[in-house]
Amino acid sequence: MNNNIRVLIFFGSWFILWASIQWGILLGFHPSLSFTLVDAIVTNSVIATIACALFYIGKNTQPTRKLLTNPIIILAACVFIAYHMERLLIFYILDNNEAYCEFFTGAMNLRLAFNFLMILSVAILSWMWNYKSTMHEDLQIQNDNEKLLREAELLNLRQQIQPHFLFNSLNSISALLGSKPELARKMIQELADFLRGTLKKDDQQLLTLATELQHVQLYLNIETIRFGHRLQVETNIEAGTEQLLVPSLIIQPIVENAIKFGLYGTTENIVISIVCKKINDMLAIEISNPFDAETYQASKGEGFGLMSIERRLYLLFMRNDLLKITNTNNVFNVQLFIPQPVKNKDESCSYR
Repeated sequence: MNNNIRVLIFFGSWFILWASIQWGILLGFHPSLSFTLVDAIVTNSVIATIACALFYIGKNTQPTRKLLTNPIIILAACVFIAYHMERLLIFYILDNNEAYCEFFTGAMNLRLAFNFLMILSVAILSWMWNYKSTMHEDLQIQNDNEKLLREAELLNLRQQIQPHFLFNSLNSISALLGSKPELARKMIQELADFLRGTLKKDDQQLLTLATELQHVQLYLNIETIRFGHRLQVETNIEAGTEQLLVPSLIIQPIVENAIKFGLYGTTENIVISIVCKKINDMLAIEISNPFDAETYQASKGEGFGLMSIERRLYLLFMRNDLLKITNTNNVFNVQLFIPQPVKNKDESCSYR
């Protein structure tokens, strides 16, 4: 419902309630039904009008200690203005009925007190309403800004990972051009397909596991050209997990890391294992590779790839427990746990 309509309903309900109450009170002191009805309607109409004006004026101003005297002065002025407007209108409508005018003037202090309490009450309620609306708007702006910052950081993290792989591929193509030009051309074609798929996924945060694994396969095709039979990959994909969602381009950097520390610095064959299965409400992805401890320590680097993945998972799901790394018996193991969206009653999705 529009806020302006809510305000009108609020002041309209307030007017009807207090006009009825005041009419009942006035009837206890004056017998005229018509005169007291006019008095109640005029009094509450004036107060409602002034209170409504204060509501809209106060939309962009919030009382503070420094400015506390200003609202007090405004409130006092409104009380006296309301009283004199009520007096003027009632006397005019009742054609200056002497008896009722005397009755009206005799209750001046009570009327001023009534005006004060009514205007003060509505002013406080109006301030609380405006304050709540302002807080809601500020929270929405803050959430939008945080979302934009997260998206910018996610994009930056993904863009930092790609050049590393691209440079390695270009170096391999350069080495193959002289001795194996056919393989070099094939590798260029595979690299083009891989990068084309990467560009298509740049604007997607989540995609299906099947789509992500197809992209990983394009990457492995390139690496197979580089390393030949030395690189072997075993996959074990649990049935029914293909349509579960994963962050785009999340598996390839881990596989690249496995190839780097498994194959680099050794002439032996290695087997990289990729296992995907569902555990409760999560998709669990496990990637493991053998490695030589001495070679690993020499080429360990700063671990940017895995740190960036951990950061991406946090930005997407606001959790720090979705990446686990173990290193036992010369086997390096990386586990990802990807929460799956759960549909709420209001048709929105959340993550457990």
